[in-house]
Parts: sequence; C-alpha cells; structure tokens
Amino acid sequence: MLIGVQGSGQWAEGSLDAGHFREIARAAEALGYDSLWAGDHLSFENPILDPAVALATFAAVTERITLGTGVLLLALRPPGIVAKQYATLDFLCGGRLIVGVGAGGDGPKDFEAAGVPLGERGTRTDEGIEALRALWAEGARASFHGRFSQFDDVRIEPPPARAGGPPIVVGGRVPAALARAGRLADGWLAYMVSTERLAGGLEVVRGHARAAGRDPDGLFAGVVLPVAVHDDGDAARAHMRRHLSRRYGRNFQAHHVDRYTAAGDPREVRARLAAYAAAGAKHVVLNPTGPASGLLDDIELIADTVITPLREDARR
Repeated sequence: MLIGVQGSGQWAEGSLDAGHFREIARAAEALGYDSLWAGDHLSFENPILDPAVALATFAAVTERITLGTGVLLLALRPPGIVAKQYATLDFLCGGRLIVGVGAGGDGPKDFEAAGVPLGERGTRTDEGIEALRALWAEGARASFHGRFSQFDDVRIEPPPARAGGPPIVVGGRVPAALARAGRLADGWLAYMVSTERLAGGLEVVRGHARAAGRDPDGLFAGVVLPVAVHDDGDAARAHMRRHLSRRYGRNFQAHHVDRYTAAGDPREVRARLAAYAAAGAKHVVLNPTGPASGLLDDIELIADTVITPLREDARR
C-alpha cells in the first residue's frame, strides 16, 4: 500500500506563510511519503490554495514524490485550460502527476463563482474527462464536439511527459461517480467512506470497467483519510470531531469519526490503515487535521509513528 499526504487543503484553523508549503513538500519527500496532494475549492468554508499553483510549488522543490489533485473540481473549468495547465505541470515534474477530478456540489458558492450551474456538474465532469483524453492524446491534433466544449484541430504543446497524459482518477461516493471512475477514468479516489463502503464501491467501479471493455485490475484504488494521531486516542477522536465540524460547517458525531477517519493513538491509526488496505485500498492519502501552522509537525509525527512501523511490519 502506498501512503501519501495532503500538503495543500483547507485551513480550518490557523494560517500558513507562503514559504511553509515548500517546507512541507521537501519534508514529505524526505520522510518517504509516496505522494503529495492538493485539494480544490473556489469559495468554501475555509481558505485553500489553487491546486495547480500549489502543485507547481511542490514540483519545484521535489524530485521523486508523486503529485496529485485530490480532487480538482473539473466542472468549474474549461477542459482546454485544464489540459494546458496539467500537461505543463506533468512536463515540468517529469511525469509524476495524477489528476484526481470530482463533480463537487458540497460548496454551491464554488459554482456561483465560476458561473456554472450546479445541476450541470456531473455532465460537465464526464465530458471534461473525455475532452482531456482527446487533448492529451499522443501527437494528436484534437477535435471534440460535446455539449459544453467544441474544438477542432487543437494541439497542446508541450505535451504531458507521459504518452496519453497523466492518470485521471475520480473522487466521490454516489453511483454516478463510481460509474465515472470505472467507465471513463483510471480509477477511484474515495473520500469519507467506511471500509465496507470502500470494498463495495471498488466492486462497483470494477463492474463498470468490465462493462466498458476495460481492465478492472489495472485501476487505481485509493482513499483519502482524515487523520489525527495522539498518545491519547480519545483526545485524537475528540479533536477530529471538532475539526470536521469546523471544516464543513456542520455537526459531526463520534460515529462519523469512527467510520470515516483514522483517529487515535499510533497503534489504532496503524490498524485503521491496515483495515483499509484489507478492503482494497492500494493508495491511502492521509489528510492531517491539526492547525495549519502545525502541518509540518503532523506529517513528521505520522511518518515516525504510523508509516515507518507499518513498513517495518511489512518487511518482516
């Protein structure tokens, strides 16, 4: 199981200076995380960086770590702009990019700010994935005629580092998202799912892939997990509940923490990651939930108390 970390997400409390993001990227690579991710919103409950800019910052100070959007709200942006930005980013980082996309919808102001009707988000996301594929096709001058995007003889240069462009993975939990992940994308990046729902969802995604004539075994199978580690497991869970309630502007309960997050003492958090691996996760993205100013300390603590022991156990 590969383990990544969210390096740019919502600041539910505290603040960061600009230079801190470079430190986070360097530390994540040095500590042995497999990937480094950036979230996306235009206008939400808390401040958040633009993902393309955040990942460009990460790319400039790293050499090996995989970089990903977790997830880009594709419906908010013209596919040609997205294709150009992320082809450039993949080119500059040497093919280390994963483009996670989602339809969004939990933040209506995102869509108001972009001038996109909320009800079109699913259709725009499906069409956007197909347009990205066309624009990233190796050596191609792309033509595409959809409901929202139409273009002829368009070429994106420089192209992405990898033929066909970076992998596209889909976030979301609803049936339409699972169908999108299996039918159009390269896999599923789940969020706020229990281990049971992850296992069931992966079967649904693979079923859609088979129905579309695609190889279900080659799909990305990932999950984003909010994480809180503390010597006192109850204190970690209480913190997680407060954080999620503040982050999303609604009241989270203890059972939400138990089902959808990895919060507890180091042993408990390692057990949660192992449970998600057993449910089929091949890539776990940990989303630290401490104050923004403590993010660097959090990723160091998680590496020391969770990732290193898990990897040592795997080698035995």
